Amino acid sequence: MILTCPECSTRYMAKAGTIDMNGRSVRCARCENVWFVEGSAPDTLPDALALEDNQTVLIEAEPDPQPELPFVPVPSVPQIGAHTRLRDKVDAEKIAKRRRSLRLIWAVPVIGLLAAASVSLLKRQAIVDQYPATATIYQALGFNVKAGGLDVGDLSTETLIVDGETILRVTGQVRNLLAKAQTSPMLQMRLENRSGEPLADWFVDVGQIEAKGVKQIETDYPNPPIDGVELRYRFVED
Repeated sequence: MILTCPECSTRYMAKAGTIDMNGRSVRCARCENVWFVEGSAPDTLPDALALEDNQTVLIEAEPDPQPELPFVPVPSVPQIGAHTRLRDKVDAEKIAKRRRSLRLIWAVPVIGLLAAASVSLLKRQAIVDQYPATATIYQALGFNVKAGGLDVGDLSTETLIVDGETILRVTGQVRNLLAKAQTSPMLQMRLENRSGEPLADWFVDVGQIEAKGVKQIETDYPNPPIDGVELRYRFVED
């Protein structure tokens, strides 16, 4: 006979003859709940009940099968021997050495380029004097170089009346950018109108300028054209 505890639903298998036709009170071995089980006509009755009060029958529950635990594979840890560690160390040193070599290979041309760039900046005027076409490159990069090593700056114009005559006075300076003295070629001055048409030309003899020196210039042009509004200059060879 199968009995079920009404409290915890534990199921029991009662041996034949344990419950007689009059019924019995039984106690759950798990929760100790006691309940009455109606009896049935057995073929044979037990000679004795294994209960102290002869009224309550203790029915042992069939043990529940234990659930199987999930199998969790444990990854095997490889054993690293001394020779393996030594080989890994040697490989790591080889890789580090190769990287240092690559850095050195790249460092040499980079340092060479930086050195060449430094020299080209420090000696830019000498380079332009040797190769005049490079002047436009340096000027495009924002460096002050001039073909021939001469530079005109601080030009200003002023209209004056001297002895009843109108004159145009031009002042400025010529710089020698070279580390040696040189004689400046003639400096041509030109007045142009708003359309860029030349109206008047004259020349200024600058003379010799010391190394890295500056020479002031001043020149007068009598009776300048009224529509002469633009002053231009350039060095001209004899």
